[in-house]
Amino acid sequence: MELLQFAIKAKFSGFFRQQRAQRIFFLVLGLIAAGFYSWMFAFMMEQAQESDMAVTTTKVLSYANLLLLALTIMRGFFPAYIPKSDLIPRIYPVKAGTKFMVETATELTSPYYFVLLCFLGLLFTFSADYTLVHLVQSLLVILTAQATRSSIQLFIERRIKWLGKDFFTAATAAAGFVAIQVLYPMYEPAATAAYLGVHAGALLFLVAANYFLEQAAYEPKQKVVHYSHNARRSLGWRLFNNHKLAKQMSMFALVLKVLILAADAIVYSKKGIHLYDKNMALWLFMGPLILYTYVFNNIWGFYRNLWLTTERTSGRLLDFLKSSLLPLRIPLLIDATIVAIYLAFFNHGEAVFIVSMYLVSVLVLTPIGIVSSFVAPKTVRGGVMSFSAKTSYLYTFLSMFIAGLLFLPILHPVLYLLYPLLVGLVLFALVAVLREYTAYKYKIFGALYKVEG
Repeated sequence: MELLQFAIKAKFSGFFRQQRAQRIFFLVLGLIAAGFYSWMFAFMMEQAQESDMAVTTTKVLSYANLLLLALTIMRGFFPAYIPKSDLIPRIYPVKAGTKFMVETATELTSPYYFVLLCFLGLLFTFSADYTLVHLVQSLLVILTAQATRSSIQLFIERRIKWLGKDFFTAATAAAGFVAIQVLYPMYEPAATAAYLGVHAGALLFLVAANYFLEQAAYEPKQKVVHYSHNARRSLGWRLFNNHKLAKQMSMFALVLKVLILAADAIVYSKKGIHLYDKNMALWLFMGPLILYTYVFNNIWGFYRNLWLTTERTSGRLLDFLKSSLLPLRIPLLIDATIVAIYLAFFNHGEAVFIVSMYLVSVLVLTPIGIVSSFVAPKTVRGGVMSFSAKTSYLYTFLSMFIAGLLFLPILHPVLYLLYPLLVGLVLFALVAVLREYTAYKYKIFGALYKVEG
């Protein structure tokens, strides 16, 4: 218990130790969003209760639970991948159950979950239709999402003993969870308190699966460098293939994009509509934004040796620009291929807009990524001990905001005039930053090479 209290206290005290103003700003922004969405869902339930709408109160509650489920899982993978915390190394004489409990509790000790609790509390206050049973169920949904995300991260980051008894126990517990979900999905509102027992039982199965999977995951996946003696292999390919973390995160981003586009393609094939017709936020996955928020808003953080080599050999700005574009070539080519295949088979009607938007996204996001790498470099420690994103939060949201502006021509074609304006602005910012490189290079070196301790 003392270890648990110490870990939670240390995690809590570390929230605002660095970048205090920025983190307070995002916390306040999250609380404002919690208030707005709680009011919105309360209003929707009231309207559904008073009118003969196709969307019932039950449906609104289901949407709220699905939103909680999706956000909690996705926050670990978008806009940047956040590795699972390994707070207590296994060489320490701490029992497996204690280690699992402490690490789970510290993961739940987060401003994100605080914002979610505020959302649920305000929704419970605003809406008479959102009962105590629904509140408890929503809490179970959040815990289920956290356990699901943790299990996915274990598969991604750790080696698994596939033939061990721990893995078979985890698989059995996971099968029990899935069986219950088929009959009583977690996101559907519980009609009575008795259903909470079913959902709680399903959560216990999932937590047990996560616990035994943790025991079956015996060590982190090791970095393997694949050297090639083929002179025809480009430097861009070598940079992509030999940097395991950057390649891993780029592939996560691309897989996530494929899943979103595949879901849209399936819905379009069956119903003749696109997912982004219902949720405009999905337009963000049409462009290459996710690659930048994962990796390329912090090029020098990932490829710091490339920066140092360029600095020590020539130090010319043109060489820095060429070097910063080298790691982007292969992932961007794969991303463009995915979009081209999607357009060829499932979205002919929006092809002109999507191609135009994609090309301008590259022209806009690439300078932003270079500026971010010079102005706000972040140390990339390949490990599972990282509690934060690998790129600058400020430039991540700036990239998302500017990428969102590129979708305004959907409202009216005259808004295509924004494209040259945005490209001009980011190029002006890039030139301004490069002119001050002499001052920034000391900051880059300090951030990338003097961060120990």
